Amino acid sequence: MKEARYEELADMLEKSIDWRVEYETKHDDAGAAYSHLPREGGWSYHNGLERLKGWIESNGIEVPTGFDWDELENEVLDWCEYEPGHIFSGGTTPSKFIVDSYPVGEVEDQYCLGDLARLLETDEGETREFARLAMKDNRFCLRPNGDGGLLSYTNTDAVWIYYVDKEWVLDWIDNQTD
Repeated sequence: MKEARYEELADMLEKSIDWRVEYETKHDDAGAAYSHLPREGGWSYHNGLERLKGWIESNGIEVPTGFDWDELENEVLDWCEYEPGHIFSGGTTPSKFIVDSYPVGEVEDQYCLGDLARLLETDEGETREFARLAMKDNRFCLRPNGDGGLLSYTNTDAVWIYYVDKEWVLDWIDNQTD
């Protein structure tokens, strides 16, 4: 395979890999895929309710006598919002309580031979040749997938951050006292 043709195909693969990383680290659907995790352990393992109580107190938010903390806890876990971030994103602030966060880590994508050939707009023979060359190219982190296609891996420092903002908490508490 001539170098110019290899570069053309490599650029096409690189765009596809970049799109997948962008999707997994920024797209709303990908963030929603992690939304069950705070309730399944992160909240409990990281003393979520105690952290929330401390945040409410430090923000001077008044709660009525006999307040149902369990109900607030459930509502926070059901209605928290999420946003993309990175491992060094800021934590809880006076205006935002971080419920939990989860690293995306490594983004893996599978390119079966037929799919890779369609992506590269070429036949399977040229695709096999390209795949063999691409696995030696340091700009990619690739492994063979067994049918002549590829598995790609991209490490990220991306996280999905789950939070509630101060206004939501104030409104929720206010609605409980009405």
